Amino acid sequence: MQNSKYIQNYISVISEAFYVQDDNVAWWVDLGATSHVCKDLYWFKDLQPINDGSVVKMGNVATEPIKGIGSVLLTFTSRKCLCLNNVLYVLGIRKNLVSEIVLNNCGYKQVLESDKYILSRHGSFIGFGYVYKGMIRLNITYLFIDNSVCMASTSTSNNFNKYELWHARLGHNHYKRLKDMSKMSLNPSFDMQNNEKCKTCMLTKITRQPFKDVVREKQGVGSNT
Repeated sequence: MQNSKYIQNYISVISEAFYVQDDNVAWWVDLGATSHVCKDLYWFKDLQPINDGSVVKMGNVATEPIKGIGSVLLTFTSRKCLCLNNVLYVLGIRKNLVSEIVLNNCGYKQVLESDKYILSRHGSFIGFGYVYKGMIRLNITYLFIDNSVCMASTSTSNNFNKYELWHARLGHNHYKRLKDMSKMSLNPSFDMQNNEKCKTCMLTKITRQPFKDVVREKQGVGSNT
């Protein structure tokens, strides 16, 4: 399942990491799946089209056509890689699935304890996951190559420096927080020297002055207006 060729070469095509926490792009360990299944084409490192009418059976007895088969490389937050071979490309499924049975047959040890999933092989820790909405979600980083999301970074680099870009992306977090995240390899490193203060952050700190008290004169009944 793990291929040293992928480990050596996969990082060369990545210009920048863009991390997301979205159920639609997450990977889930399925206890009943007999094959790895992926619904998104951009995850595949290589893909062989299939046009022989093969289908995959869903949990609700429905079937979905298999569009291809290939390999997918997942990178955990531990920076360890898991290469999945013979992954089925199926557009009609709702989640990307990793088969527990296939991992077990390939010599991987899987432990689920206190809602935490730990994956290892031959005594070496690879990564972990956690129970979320009744399923096991792998704790991986979502890396997009040049021809996808990272093109947005390139197109905006003329107007924003790296700090301003990530400061805005991550919800206007404080510089010290971004610096701590860069030490954890969660975002690129950058220098804040000569950077202007964020205008959005400045506006949010402005307090509105209270309205002045309004004094109204009361007129007696029958008075002329």
